[in-house]
Amino acid sequence: MTIKYFMVILIIVSFWIEKPTFALNAVASIKKITGDVQIKRSTRVFPGRKGLILNDEDLVTTLSTGKVTLLFRDGSEIRLYENTKFIIEKSTEVKGEKRGFFHNITLQIGSFWGKFVKGHQVTTIKTPTATCGIKGTNVSFLEKNGKLDLSLSEGQVSVQNEDEEILLNSGKMIKGITKQGSISDKIEAIPYRVVIKPKTKLEIPNTGQTSITFSIQLMDIKSRTNLERPGIVHLTANIDKIEFPPVILNRRGFVDFDATVLPFQNTDYNQLQLEIVAVMEGREMMDVGSGYTSIRFKVPDNKTKTIKIDANSGGTSE
Repeated sequence: MTIKYFMVILIIVSFWIEKPTFALNAVASIKKITGDVQIKRSTRVFPGRKGLILNDEDLVTTLSTGKVTLLFRDGSEIRLYENTKFIIEKSTEVKGEKRGFFHNITLQIGSFWGKFVKGHQVTTIKTPTATCGIKGTNVSFLEKNGKLDLSLSEGQVSVQNEDEEILLNSGKMIKGITKQGSISDKIEAIPYRVVIKPKTKLEIPNTGQTSITFSIQLMDIKSRTNLERPGIVHLTANIDKIEFPPVILNRRGFVDFDATVLPFQNTDYNQLQLEIVAVMEGREMMDVGSGYTSIRFKVPDNKTKTIKIDANSGGTSE
């Protein structure tokens, strides 16, 4: 073997050996993005884009104009707002009788809203101030100037700093959690919430598209009166054949809008109902709880349900 030939083999082998050290677990993707968003992966920094796959240890940074929605493999969704630094530390899939995910996330600074799928994931979120445990929940976070704010619209969240651990329940919020000191004395009720209702019937097209009209308003929970406050609404649905336009509340806290309905696939009919969550965008809207509406639909006779059979137990599920 000549020296030249040996060196070529050595270079090829070295390249092959080094490659796997950069192969990280793909855990999420960018569902929606606006403005300036950067991804840092190892020593590389590059702009985010719709459809980009995110890996363990990726740092997602939104700049002053940036917002981004991350969709995790279990269906959980996180919406990062402006001036936020967010790290996907580690996401692990557990396969067995019931598929599940364990997510470890760090919020260095900034704010986000998250919808975490109940029964399919357990998520730990660390900030410089506290550590939070999430199972199935609809929650907003704001970490700024050494203090943490939380607003919980659905589910439960455990919150722990150096001195106390509490369980936050649905409809509650906490302002100004610090690294040390009491947490429980900062708990209060969320005063406002989003109300979303369909105004027209859901018509699922076989081809082409249809539309459905919704109304949204803000409500003072205690007085059950309208809250006059403008703002941007983020909407998400359990079926991706529903497309929402940009939705902005007027000064009176109202808006009507049309969503586009595309033809459903067989797997979409397995959901049996359309579920929509509406949340007010931004850190200044932490005192407004999210809204929810559901619309049941019939499975056409020419559509079949998907039946999954567990090879080990023989059990079935739709």
